[in-house]
This record gives sequence, C-alpha cells and structure tokens, in this order.
Amino acid sequence: MKKYIIYALILSVCCLFAACSDSYEDATSKHIYGEDENPYLRVDQAATVTTNIEFAVERLEPYVINLADYNELFQEKMGLTVDQAISGLQNGSVVFYNINTTRNHWNKAEKTKGSTGWYYNSAGGVAKESDASKTVSIELNAGNKTLTVYPIEDIAVGTSVGFNVGFAVNGTDYDDYVRFAFQTSYTDPSIVMLNVTIPAGDYNSFGIDLNKYKETIAACMDMTLEEFLANIDTFGGTIRMYSVNAQGVWDETSGYTANAPGYWMTSTGAVCNWGATDFTLYAELAAADKMLYVGRAPGLAAGNKYNISIGYRDKVNTAYFFRFMLTVTLA
Repeated sequence: MKKYIIYALILSVCCLFAACSDSYEDATSKHIYGEDENPYLRVDQAATVTTNIEFAVERLEPYVINLADYNELFQEKMGLTVDQAISGLQNGSVVFYNINTTRNHWNKAEKTKGSTGWYYNSAGGVAKESDASKTVSIELNAGNKTLTVYPIEDIAVGTSVGFNVGFAVNGTDYDDYVRFAFQTSYTDPSIVMLNVTIPAGDYNSFGIDLNKYKETIAACMDMTLEEFLANIDTFGGTIRMYSVNAQGVWDETSGYTANAPGYWMTSTGAVCNWGATDFTLYAELAAADKMLYVGRAPGLAAGNKYNISIGYRDKVNTAYFFRFMLTVTLA
C-alpha cells in the first residue's frame, strides 16, 4: 500500500512541474509573442537612459534628446547604429513602443501624438490629445534622429509624471533594446519664497544676499549676477524693479518711492510714499552690496507680520523675470 502512495506522490509532483512550465522564468523555451500581446520586459539597467526634466511653467520649452549621442549604447545593446535603428523602423526590423514598468512589459499602445509619439496623463498612462488629463508628450523625429518631450500649458506647479519608451530589435521577444526613462515635473524657478525677520529699531533692515540666488538669476534672466545688476534701469539698463500684489499682478505704473531702485510699501505690499497712510516697509536694491534690503517704518510693534513681493523684469524681453515672495516679521 505504501508503495502505491509513493508512486502517486511522484506522479503529482511531475504534473505540478509540467503545469508551471508556462512561466517566463521556468519554461524550457521562450514564449513566442503574438501581434496582440505585450512582450515581457527583460530588465537591463545598463540599457536604460534616465532623464529628469523640469519644465518652468513661466517659460515652457521642449526638451530634446539627440539619439546620436547614444550611438555606442545602441550598438552595444541592439547591435545597430542609430542610423540603422531608425531605418529599421521603416522596414519593421525595429520597433518603438512604450514600456509599462508597473507590469514589466512593452506596451504597443497606438500613437496619440501624430504618427510618432504619445501624450501621457499624470499617472504616466497614454492619453489622447483631447484628454483634459494630458500632462506631457513625446515625439520621435526620425529625420532629425531626436526624441522631443513637450510640456503642456496651464499645468499646475508640482505636477510630475514618469514614462518610458524604447527601441527594440523586432523578433520573438524584445530583449535587445535601448530604453529612455523620463521623470518630468513642472516647477516655477521664477519665485523665491523667503521668511525674513527685520531687527528692532526704526528704519532697520534685513539684507537678502543676491549671491545666494545666482542660479535663479541665471535660469530666469539668462545672465550672471553682475550682468543683472549692471542692467538695472537706474544704471541705464532695461531691468526694472516692481512690486507684485497677492494675485501676482505686477505694478507697472508706480515710480520708485524709496532710494531707487526701491519702494515704500503699505502693510499689504502696495506701493506708497514715505509718510503716507499705512506706510510700513521699504525695499531697496543696493547694487554695490549685491543686496536687497527690506526695512521697517518707525513706530511699528514687534511681532507684526506682512507679506510682500518684489520682482525684477526686463522691460524689453518681458519673458525674463523673477521675484521674491517675502513673509516679513518684525523683531
């Protein structure tokens, strides 16, 4: 009796192994994928180009990747030059698809941006041009051998989306490939938010060191700190200092009311003259010191807090600007 039980157990184990042979890892031969199937992604980090992109919401510009820069990677991982890979897209020997990293497979989703790219929603899924949820797009230009990632207008600051696309040798699997992984986000480098405390004493001030914001000036004004200071309008340049209200509206009508370039401001950040009703703070740029000084009017109580905003914009090239949003506390 025991002998029959042992035979039965052996037979059961053999059947169990046979049932498992459909899995990708355990099969004695690879699964051949059909036209309607999404092939398994063989993970190869060395075949992956990772790119982080920050789109500045006030100056949205496409991000371009030149595939020729990765010619050696294409040859190593696909056995093809970039030119051969692009040509292969025409004859079908190479494919260009999305990659679903959550499910770990290639995604043969139809193109939704023209005939060579896709739109994506905030979850990284393929979207249509008509979808309100679209947040970013990518397009392949075979003639220029480039991948271009396009931002979408009116996307909220802080929105981010990740997506992957790849080129692969077409065959029974897509194991020979080059993948491009993107993480995109929408930022606003034109705004510097600071909390400052002005020391006690009439007309005392807090100095904001502009040396700390060289990168902001370079990104938003396309110039060095020294060039920025030399181009202030009081020195004959085209960059003007402005007050900006709580709704983000720049005051383009008021003249300087403090030491130019500078303003006296009310408790709500509106431009006023010294001695006017509610004159509370002043903001003055000292180019020689490379400092923006924010000071207090006389007779104000300690502990008071105010929110003001000071901006700088080129009067000719108005796309170049940045501003400080300040929460000011009186010591």
